[in-house]
Amino acid sequence: MTRLPHEFRLAVRRLRDSPGFTLVAVLTLALGVGANSAIFSVVDAVLLRPLPMEAPEQLVRLYSGSGYEDHGPSSPPDFLDMRAQSRSFSGMVALRTTQLSLGGEGVVPERLRGTTSTADFFEVMGSRVALGRAFRQEDSQPGQERVVVLSHGLWSRLFQASPEVLGRTLWIGGVRHSVVGVAREGFDFPEQTQLWVPAVQDEGFTSPGARGNRSQRIYARLKPGVRLEAAQADVAGVAARLAQENPRSNTGIRALVEPLRDSLVGNVKPALLLLLGAVGLVLLIACANLSNLLLARAVSRRGELSVRLALGASRGDIIRQLLVESMVLAGMGSLAGILLSGWLLDVLLGLSPQGIPGLEHVAIDARSLAFTCGLGLLTALLFGWLPALQASREHPAASLRDVGAKGSTRGGGRARQALIVGETALAMVLLVCGGLLLKSFHHLREVDPGFRPEGALAFELDLPDSTYGWATPATRDFYDGLLERLRALPGVEAVGAVQGLPLGGRNLISTLRDLALPEPPPGEEPVTQVSIVTPGYAQALGLRLVRGRWLESGDGASEGHRAVLLSEEAARRYWPGQDPMGREVEVGADFGNGRLGGRVVGIVGDVRHEGLSKAPFPQVYAPFTQALGGRMTVVLRTKDAPLTLAEPVRAEVRALDASLPVGNLRPLEALVGEALSQPRFYMLVTTAFAALALTLAAVGLSGVIAHAVSHRTREFGIRMALGARGGEILKGVMGQYLRLTLCGLAVGLGLAFAATRMMAGLVYGVGPSDPLTYVCASALLASVALVASYVPALRATRVDPLIALRGD
Repeated sequence: MTRLPHEFRLAVRRLRDSPGFTLVAVLTLALGVGANSAIFSVVDAVLLRPLPMEAPEQLVRLYSGSGYEDHGPSSPPDFLDMRAQSRSFSGMVALRTTQLSLGGEGVVPERLRGTTSTADFFEVMGSRVALGRAFRQEDSQPGQERVVVLSHGLWSRLFQASPEVLGRTLWIGGVRHSVVGVAREGFDFPEQTQLWVPAVQDEGFTSPGARGNRSQRIYARLKPGVRLEAAQADVAGVAARLAQENPRSNTGIRALVEPLRDSLVGNVKPALLLLLGAVGLVLLIACANLSNLLLARAVSRRGELSVRLALGASRGDIIRQLLVESMVLAGMGSLAGILLSGWLLDVLLGLSPQGIPGLEHVAIDARSLAFTCGLGLLTALLFGWLPALQASREHPAASLRDVGAKGSTRGGGRARQALIVGETALAMVLLVCGGLLLKSFHHLREVDPGFRPEGALAFELDLPDSTYGWATPATRDFYDGLLERLRALPGVEAVGAVQGLPLGGRNLISTLRDLALPEPPPGEEPVTQVSIVTPGYAQALGLRLVRGRWLESGDGASEGHRAVLLSEEAARRYWPGQDPMGREVEVGADFGNGRLGGRVVGIVGDVRHEGLSKAPFPQVYAPFTQALGGRMTVVLRTKDAPLTLAEPVRAEVRALDASLPVGNLRPLEALVGEALSQPRFYMLVTTAFAALALTLAAVGLSGVIAHAVSHRTREFGIRMALGARGGEILKGVMGQYLRLTLCGLAVGLGLAFAATRMMAGLVYGVGPSDPLTYVCASALLASVALVASYVPALRATRVDPLIALRGD
């Protein structure tokens, strides 16, 4: 150990004397380490970092499963029964997250993400408030003063973190609320919530008729010592009893339990692990390149190392000296990688889509730095051990005889060949994965969403019940007046409103019945998604009318005037070989004006609500007058650029009600962009890593051939003096290394076939074994290898035999 400082100084001096080699090695390491550090920071924040709650491993989410939805929400009565009858949980909460209107004295009206939950939310989730108090049970009782807890970020933004906010009056959804607490910093569960309000457990929450209203998300905390399997059996038994007691609403409904972390990351986890694996392969290719560089450098240092061995140095001394040099290189590369990772992380976050939980907490912190340091040590061993071991095996006498012989090719030839095969195989894996994601993204872009996003603008409104009332004429009159005003704006071609835009997930799911047919047994009713729409919505969205007509203003809620539209998928699935036009249908949902339904007056094209990769679900479009809900999304189709209507739209809303904030105003093309954002992100990052791997493999192959050519000048000189042609020399040199590339391709194809088995859920319209992708990736890698080997091999044909022989 006492000699290490001396060897460290010696290593720094030697690297300083080889600036070209040092620069290439440090840059190669910086790319590999920096990319790994950036991706690890994302994976750490999303998958590894503890959730901002006490004992998060005890938290689970409960789902209601059915024949048409595996992970669905639950109804309020089912939640109450599950909480009362289950024995595996110390607490259970139900909640809904939505956009809420915020106003108040000195507060500019705006729409914020809010959560309405049962009163024990903060206790069950294990998060104490930073200021004031959390909810109490009496806060959920009808007639009590309404209260609100603010997020730490909202408190800081609106009230400059003043403790005097407690007791402040805010109007949320048009209802007066008193601020009673502020959540601790960093807690914004679920989905970046900015304020929490307790749900009032009135008749709408507890009545038997609410059992079909499955809109509540349920979270629970396991009792100490209770395993997930036991909790699953517990809730399954409760769900079975509820199905027996309530056959009409609960037949076929089962209960599922999932750890909270798994429910949050969803399908993000395999995608992030794919990126982590991809960037790990890039680092391995970089290490293979550096090993090749060090092997080549060891050949040029054989004289020096042989002298040391001849003077009594042991193999351990040689290995230690070369490993110290590798450690110095790894340290310099890791430092450069840390600097590069900050920039790469900014790029990643700039490209990252919405919907990945935890991204707001991503940063280069102590955990990332510790990971980078550990990675630097590992890379030093990976790329330094083989060259050091190879150099220590030199025989002093033979090595001293070879010193100065340009024709010498001894020293790590087989090792370099193995490294070429290895990095080619790894590059092949990345090229195939990137190709599959690229082809999948191309297929997604070609998917017809079922509507025309170009030329359309959308925005959200939420009428407060305190002012307009639920399902009242005041709500109808507001939207009638607003839509009439918007139709009069210059350039507007069509206007309408809907409860829930496409590509945002399923909205209201309910049963569907043809009144001319016998009523089906419980649990066997057809199910459909229900969209509440005003006349003009279908035209504004750009739906395709297959047959029949659109909904009109006369299609109301009164008998004889009730009408609905069906999607093509609903017609195909529930009336196969028949025409549902003119049939009277009824939907199980009831918004206070009786069950939705009416005569089928039109069939429209299918719309994708769950995403571009999901098949369309059967859908019914019911008139707004049958529901009269206050929360609607208004859609305008215009001849001009959609955003030119932004300010006129806000002006018209203010003219009718100045207290209403306009939320989420955006062109519909942004809606499609959001649906493509996650697959675009994974595709871009993976293909970027594949391109980097391809570049590193090409540079490594070119460097190995260049080194081999420089040490075979004597051989080439003799062969050319004996009459060999340049083409023969070129063919021989390139053929030797292209055979190694082909071996790497063969190994890489096998590895890629195994690796892509895990990508089945990440690609659309292409199988993990897509032959065209494999062929294109092989052709690309072979072509790059051909070009990379041509230039250094060409130098072998230009060797002057006289000069080569004279130098011997």
